[in-house]
Amino acid sequence: MRRSARSPVVGSMSTLHRRQFLGAGLGTLLAACTRSAVGSPRDAIAATPQIDDGDAAPPPIATAGCEPTADNIEGPFYKPGAPSRAVLAGDREAGERLVLAGRVATTACAVLAGATLDLWHADARGAYDNDGWGHRGTLTSDAQGRWQVKTIVPGRYLNGRRYRPMHIHVKLRARGYQELTTQLYFDGDEYIAGDPFVVPSLIMAHTRGSGGVRKASFDFVLAPA
Repeated sequence: MRRSARSPVVGSMSTLHRRQFLGAGLGTLLAACTRSAVGSPRDAIAATPQIDDGDAAPPPIATAGCEPTADNIEGPFYKPGAPSRAVLAGDREAGERLVLAGRVATTACAVLAGATLDLWHADARGAYDNDGWGHRGTLTSDAQGRWQVKTIVPGRYLNGRRYRPMHIHVKLRARGYQELTTQLYFDGDEYIAGDPFVVPSLIMAHTRGSGGVRKASFDFVLAPA
């Protein structure tokens, strides 16, 4: 079943994840590891410098502690068993192209290799593919903790009488670390203000590069189990 932007979200969307407000406040631009969405520096690992270059080495990890990435609601549309892939949308699919990348790190500011990222999001119209695997996929962080997906910017959909801001769902799992369920939001989205689920530290900056491709970066920090 697909849900369009004209259909209200089911009631389970209002159920907060048990740790939704961990890490709330002004937060960071790229989780707890980068700069905040309003430009305030944090003692954490630096931002990923080139999100579209798989061969580029990440910058050094700072010695100061890294705060775990904030939890956020799962929402009603998660499906386990998504295929292993880093391209979630085909070239001919409607929607604005998006390259989203970053790293996974520990609270000791060490990069975390082999972490599994399970991502899913709505299509350009705000509908989820609940029958197939559209805009769903899993991938693992590399030896330097890096990850990258190519997809489209998700559309908005109604939650009651108002639209939810554009967002991407993510689950992260790594042996010896707490599983993380969260969402990533886009800075400048007019529907962020007043949304009861948005955590400021999960708001990403983004740019438009050549060919109109939007690029964003986010570094996750996992807490030990």
